[in-house]
Amino acid sequence: MLNTCAELLVQNLKSKNLNFECGTDKDGDSVVEFPYQGKVAKMFFSGDQGQYLSIYLVFERVPEEKLSDVIFTCNELNARYKWITFYVDRDNDVVFHDDAILSMENASDEAFELLIRILKIGEDVKPVIMKAIYA
Repeated sequence: MLNTCAELLVQNLKSKNLNFECGTDKDGDSVVEFPYQGKVAKMFFSGDQGQYLSIYLVFERVPEEKLSDVIFTCNELNARYKWITFYVDRDNDVVFHDDAILSMENASDEAFELLIRILKIGEDVKPVIMKAIYA
């Protein structure tokens, strides 16, 4: 069973006829997965009512020899964008991440706005990240 904030977002996504999957992870947090352009944004809702939101988008795998270039690029992007963070995880994947505390009054709209924002920023920074990986 989804917590309140996740359920509100799911209703919003259904009303827009958008494709998504939802469920609960091993910690009991609600998870909404939103596919977009071959990638999947994962939204984790935790707390009593799901008011703590974390969004993760695994963007691209980084070859070992390009790690320092991509980490430097992530640093530059972190200085440029205030809404999300960029990092390379232990699996050498570039990850986009955002955390938020949702209010019950507008949890659905706020979660959807943050999802759209992370996807839009992903589109904007794709050329920069791809250049760091493949140039």
